[in-house]
Order: sequence, then structure tokens, then C-alpha cells
Amino acid sequence: MSIRHRRLVRAGAVVLCVAAIGCANTYVYAEPSSAELEKKTSDLKSELNGLNSQLDELVTQMDTMSQEAEELAAAMERTQARLDEAQAKGEEQYEAMKLRIKYIYEAGDTSFIELLCSATDMSDFLNKTDFVKNVSEYDRNMLNELLTTQKEITEEGDKLEEQHQELIAKQEALGDKRQEVESMISSASSELGSYSAQLERAKQAEALAAQQAANQAASSQPQQSQQPSGGQNINNNSQPVPPAEHTPASSEGKKSLGSFRITHYCPCFYCCGSWAGGNTASGTVPTPGRTIAVDPSVIPLGTRVIINGQVYVAEDTGGSITGKKIDIFVANHSTALASGVYYAEVYLAD
Repeated sequence: MSIRHRRLVRAGAVVLCVAAIGCANTYVYAEPSSAELEKKTSDLKSELNGLNSQLDELVTQMDTMSQEAEELAAAMERTQARLDEAQAKGEEQYEAMKLRIKYIYEAGDTSFIELLCSATDMSDFLNKTDFVKNVSEYDRNMLNELLTTQKEITEEGDKLEEQHQELIAKQEALGDKRQEVESMISSASSELGSYSAQLERAKQAEALAAQQAANQAASSQPQQSQQPSGGQNINNNSQPVPPAEHTPASSEGKKSLGSFRITHYCPCFYCCGSWAGGNTASGTVPTPGRTIAVDPSVIPLGTRVIINGQVYVAEDTGGSITGKKIDIFVANHSTALASGVYYAEVYLAD
């Protein structure tokens, strides 16, 4: 690979890195207000109440099914006992029948024919024939009855076993549903705890912002009263200008870019989301008093501008920073809240 080729590849890699950094810029968004957080926590509490009611209903259903399973198991035990008893009777009947057959067909050393031929007269012969027939029919009827009883008990046991399997399947389904609801309750509880903590911080931040605004209003009142009636107004905005964090600069003779909406952000999660604590869209470390987020189509990155007599550098971008909007980077969230939102004339510093 030639030196020129390697340089081209290296330059391409640098361009890709810069593009990646630009994509991973700091998205600036406002922290949810306490009213929004209160609504969210209220919704989560309602959701939790519904999930807990659903869980209670599932537990009740599972308890009912457990009782049904116990009753079904007892019925299956009774059916099995009946089947065992019927089988025992069948075996007894079979043994008795074998003894009778042995007696009828063997009768000791006398055969069945000899037994019939031993009749003294016709009446005796008919009686012995009827005896053999009746005994045979009795055994056959008893065996058929026992077989029928065993079949009925077996079918009843099969039905109970089928019900038992269906009940087990329902219990498993309810168990899975219970685990799902418990997981949802755990997730909602965790989310509720997070939003409750955010709500507490939001209330504290709003109280701090209100206090700082009141302090600024009180401190600015004497300065306004001491200004001569013919003096120049150094700030054309109705909102107080945040304190300077570096050397001021004059905008006299500088090109005006127009009036911009000025907001403020810091490196916290509420302002920057998952990019909190990261570098700017241009790859620099954000610095209070220097870094501002701009719309690159309006103010190119790297441009130095003057806002309220202070020089800033366009180093960052943001998803909500479009058009004539500028987000000034400050040290912490309380400062961002206290600095407020206002409009100011923006000048090119160079």
C-alpha cells in the first residue's frame, strides 16, 4: 500500500470518527416538571393498584384450584379402592368357579358323565343336569357382572385422571400468569420509586429556582432605580441576564445574527439523557462560559459569538436546538434552572 493510499484511508477514518461523534451529540431536553411527575406517579400508583387486584384474584383462583385438586385426589383414591375391591372379588369368584368346575367335571374319581349316569331315575337325572347348568350360568353371570363393574370403575378413574391433568394445566397457566403479574408489579414499583425520587428533586429544584429568581429580582431593583433617566439600557431583554463566567467582550461594530431564544443546560441526565457527562458534538469537553449548543445550519460549529457581552463558542448541537435557538452550557442543573429562558441579540465575535 502506497503512502498516499494510507493517508487517504487514515483521512477517511478521521472523517468517520467525526461523523460518529456528531451523531452521538448531546440531546438537550427539559427536565419534567413536578406536575408532570406527579401525574406519572399517580398513573403508576393506579397501575399498581390494578396489578395488585389482579394478583389477589389469581391467588384466590389458585387456592380454589388447590382445593379442587385435593378433592379430586381423594375421589381418585376412592375409585382406586373400589377397583381394587372389584378385582379382588373377581379373583375370588374365579377361584370359586375353578373349584366348582373341578368338582363338576372331576368329582373326585368320577367323571361328569358318570355323575349324570349315577342318577337313580329321570327326576334325579334332570335335577343333576339343572344343577350343572345353573352353576355354569351363575359363574358366567357373576364373571360378566364383575367385568362390567371393573370396566365402569376403570372408565370413572380415566375421567378423574383426565380432570386431574386438566386441573394441573390450569394451575400451571395460573402460576405463569402470577409470575408475569408479580414481575410487572416489581417493575412498576421500581419505576414508581424512580419517579418519586425525580419528583422530590424536581420540587427542590423548582423551589431553588423560585428562590433564586426572587433574590435576583430583589437585587436588581436598586440597580434599576440608580440608573440615570437618560442612560443607555445595556440589556433589552425582560429576563435577567445570567452572570458572566469569563472575560466580557464588546459587541460594538460586530455583525448581528439576529435575536435568538436563549436556554441553558448542564451535563446532568435530565439535560443530556444517555449522553450525560460526554463530549460535545464537535468532540470537545463542554466548558461553562464557553460552550453553546446551536443549529449548525444557522451557526456553524466552531463559530465564536457574543451574547450579552460574553464570548461563546458553538461546539455542541441538540435535538431541540433548531433555528434561532442557543443553549448555553452551565456547571450544574440549579444554575440552568435559575438562568431561565430569554431572548438576546447575538453577534459574530470575529
